[in-house]
Amino acid sequence: MALWKFTNKNKYGNLRSRIIYKPEGETLSFNPKGFGSFIHVQMFKYEYKHEILPPSLVTLGDDKFIVPTWQKVNPNTTLKDINWVKPKPKKQKTETVIKTHISGSGLGEYTTKYYPESGKYHCSCPGYWRSRGNCKHVKEMKNEK
Repeated sequence: MALWKFTNKNKYGNLRSRIIYKPEGETLSFNPKGFGSFIHVQMFKYEYKHEILPPSLVTLGDDKFIVPTWQKVNPNTTLKDINWVKPKPKKQKTETVIKTHISGSGLGEYTTKYYPESGKYHCSCPGYWRSRGNCKHVKEMKNEK
């Protein structure tokens, strides 16, 4: 690891950080002269988030970037100094299944819905709340699956 992050307090007590490059194999020595009372040192890696494309480095003039995000980095950064975070792909939304039922008297109409993302059912008939969510329309829809 060649990048180090130094954090210290300035004269007003605010934290500030900087990233410093040290070649591998060299001992890390840092003279905190002129810095505030608190100094914190840790190894540093840039974070790159993408599901498919791996990170690449591009140098333009004196500046170095992680592409395709074009994040500006320390000029001495290598691919070892980049942590590739692969977010989980989002689930594709599935359509809600809706069925319509005619009431026993033929005067009304009830709608039964199944929500695949949550696995829940809902019906607009009076039997749905009487049976605590297990009316004949919901049972029928569950048996179809």
